[in-house]
Amino acid sequence: MALDNTDVVLPGTGYVYIATPNTTKPTGSFDPLTPGTAWNSIGHTSLENAIEFGRDGDDPETRGSWQNPKLRTTNPDVTYSLALNALQASKETFELYFGAGAGSTVNGVFKIPAKPNAQAKALLLVLVDGSQMLPIYFPNVSLLGSDAISFDPTALLEFPIKGTILAGNDGSLGDIDAFVAPGPTTPPAG
Repeated sequence: MALDNTDVVLPGTGYVYIATPNTTKPTGSFDPLTPGTAWNSIGHTSLENAIEFGRDGDDPETRGSWQNPKLRTTNPDVTYSLALNALQASKETFELYFGAGAGSTVNGVFKIPAKPNAQAKALLLVLVDGSQMLPIYFPNVSLLGSDAISFDPTALLEFPIKGTILAGNDGSLGDIDAFVAPGPTTPPAG
């Protein structure tokens, strides 16, 4: 592979969006602040505790014969995950962290469920690096709170959420587009 400085990513800013599972991803150039009406922003995420993409599973093992001790390698089962820390104390964040579905807010009060249920969502990450962006799409992610919430008076309140990446309707776990230039930005309302 040749050295290509334009393929190096410095995710200076980024945005996280969710939608119903298997929602079609935006294609080509789009405004990273408004990727489409089906996509809802989860709001601010932690700068100190960046979004992490994880891999859990076995390593490949070498299998051999008496004649060739390194004949084949196995293809281990791997699970991919995503960890993020949401900052906005909103109904949407509470639903993801506490595993509550629609209808969990009654008369303006969020009801924490006795038994959490992971929330199935499509997830779109938009990494912005200067004048280009890198969209990363997962059609089916199971989201639920993962760690304790710390009430530190010197830090922003964070809601740690883990997503387990599941296969979408096409059988893949998702896709990463090539770098694209952001589309025209929509002026903020108000």
